[in-house]
Amino acid sequence: MTKRRRLRVALRGGGDQTERWAAALSGLAEVRPPPEHLPGAIDALVLTTGAGDPFARAKEALLADTPVLYAAPFLLSPWQAGILDELSRRQGCLLRFVEPFRYRPGFTFLHRLLAGEEPFWRPLYLRTLRLAQPDGPARIDQLATEELAICETLLNDSPRWVSAVASRRDEVAEVCAVFLTLHDSDGPLAQCTISLAEANSAHQLVAVTASRTVILDDLDPVAPLRIEGGGAPELCAEGPPPVPPRQGGAEGPPAGPDPVAEEANRFLGAVAAGDRAPANGARWTRVAALWWAARQSLSSGGPMEVPSPALRPGDAEPPPLRVIRGGGRPAPAAWQRPPLTVVAR
Repeated sequence: MTKRRRLRVALRGGGDQTERWAAALSGLAEVRPPPEHLPGAIDALVLTTGAGDPFARAKEALLADTPVLYAAPFLLSPWQAGILDELSRRQGCLLRFVEPFRYRPGFTFLHRLLAGEEPFWRPLYLRTLRLAQPDGPARIDQLATEELAICETLLNDSPRWVSAVASRRDEVAEVCAVFLTLHDSDGPLAQCTISLAEANSAHQLVAVTASRTVILDDLDPVAPLRIEGGGAPELCAEGPPPVPPRQGGAEGPPAGPDPVAEEANRFLGAVAAGDRAPANGARWTRVAALWWAARQSLSSGGPMEVPSPALRPGDAEPPPLRVIRGGGRPAPAAWQRPPLTVVAR
């Protein structure tokens, strides 16, 4: 019987997270340093923290027909994310952005309840809370985009507008908390609170339906998934058993599957099976558009319409403003400058 060749996977990045990815990949594939020339040298590329311009690295790999697992911090503009998704589809080459939230206890069950054309329960709105300590490795951008990805996964309709408000440590310091509202013409679809100024870390997701409220709470060691309404609360123990109490009586959140190991196994399984279908690039392009609009809302102080990167798939940056001086009317005097009128963007 012929022994199956192990996949050759290049890992690009640095730091503790990259070491976690190397450990997860080593049992599944032959991990190699990034080669100078991609075509034919490796079977897949994994980008992690410290990859150095991961957008350019992912684009280069997809053009070389090399599947990409994007595990680097998601800081792409919607136009950059749109380019990678379009390349993946055009080349027929697998591109996957990691989604660690999928391995939270109860999330798979909640997704089955709310997702699809005919969900068991249709959500009226979502509410998420993400708290982290200021000295941790995560950034506001990373936490915000993950919360937006959760909303995009669970909502059947993509929001059209985003409103964002920020809290800063002082008048000139960085943003330490962001409050997002995603809404459509019918009203709010989701509300997200993300903070990096907390004493503890916490993550909560509330899905409100017409007859029930579903709560995913990482801090509940007994029932990370609760269903309330219509009588006594229902406790769903989907996922691993509770973690035993720590020394001193403190209890921690239930330990779920390792997201790094799960994502590595899922990605390499698709590569080994020759699965060349697009993965989740379209969703993360919408996530990038939501966060781009949210950042614009932080500056403007009002709701911002979510852009459609598909309008200009060849650009990696936002489309420029086109301006007509004075609306096409000549100035009454040579020394006067007519006002600028924005006509399109």
